[in-house]
Amino acid sequence: MSIQRENAMISLKYKITHGFTLLELLVYIAMSALLTASILKVYVSNTKVSATQKDIAEMFQDLRAAMNMMTTEIRRAGCDPLSTNKGRSLSSSDYLGFQDDSDDKLDTDCNSIHFTHDSTFPSDGWAYSNNENVAYYQKTVGGENNLYRFCGISSEEYLLARNVKSLSFEYYDSKNNTITILTDSDRAKIRVVKITIVCESKRKKHEQTLAAHVRIRNLDL
Repeated sequence: MSIQRENAMISLKYKITHGFTLLELLVYIAMSALLTASILKVYVSNTKVSATQKDIAEMFQDLRAAMNMMTTEIRRAGCDPLSTNKGRSLSSSDYLGFQDDSDDKLDTDCNSIHFTHDSTFPSDGWAYSNNENVAYYQKTVGGENNLYRFCGISSEEYLLARNVKSLSFEYYDSKNNTITILTDSDRAKIRVVKITIVCESKRKKHEQTLAAHVRIRNLDL
């Protein structure tokens, strides 16, 4: 009995001092590698999802902010509380309403819009304040398509939204008939403007289209 106990103690001592076998180490390393790979896969996947969601959120935020500013300002087009337009011709540079320009991006057509109004208190009958002569257009800079706001008084250009794939305008008269802008009289008939903006995410993997109809309330009042 003592011999068996002694042999058992020797065997236990051998196992304790001997440590893991090569096979056990290999199994342990393999299991650790699999566990680490699984954790990294989940981490990378979550990081990609988070980046994509942030990208989309920024795209929506820029798109909605740009549309909100545009609709607010376009709605003021032609505001003329002193009725000064009655003494001006449609081709006059002082005419309060939708404008023509030799520069295509500052014209009122299918890809840009330019308008004036007298809405700064106190009214003076002129569009001479900074925010009373405004244009919106798309322009490519450094390979990136962006939406810009132009102030006609200071001739300053402001970046409004990045990654704007397309910007378009449609015009309607008081009877909701489509207007093709060719002359000053065509611009004077505008009563509704449809704005369509197509924006894409920074990584070019997602895009969103936003459209709005703006009723021009101030012309011919």
